[in-house]
Amino acid sequence: MKRDDMDIDEILKHHLPRARQEDVDADLEAVRKRILKMRFEPQPDPVALAKKTPDAARLLDYQLGILMAVDELQGYGHPVSITLRAEEILEETMWGTAVVANLMILERMGLMSHLPIDPEKPKQFDRWYFAITDLGRETLAQALALKQRAAKKAENPLKGFV
Repeated sequence: MKRDDMDIDEILKHHLPRARQEDVDADLEAVRKRILKMRFEPQPDPVALAKKTPDAARLLDYQLGILMAVDELQGYGHPVSITLRAEEILEETMWGTAVVANLMILERMGLMSHLPIDPEKPKQFDRWYFAITDLGRETLAQALALKQRAAKKAENPLKGFV
């Protein structure tokens, strides 16, 4: 019998062992876990979040610039593009290492999350996309409102006293 005449189904049935159902289930679970890891990290429990809500007044201008850059890049900002955008926003030079440190701090505060660009290399920090969280967006809005009020007060410091 010529190789071209062989039916592929017959070859598979006779020469390839069938996978056990347990192996199939284990592989499906591994794929499911990998897909979940590829997504942004889940949001923390709202009750736990309420206890750890960051004080918008304590954020530095540097951190606000980074948050604004992450927000503007809409989940497609990586450390280099975030640094460049934050420099444009703040109109000052920023050190990449300081931006990286602040990205980690802001993520730990729950203000942003990350997603690996390449799922095969999830630990390569420079290959992560960052996205602002809902808490980050709220905190950013509060901080900007506080800055705006402070700027108005600085323009007319006697307003309200006269």
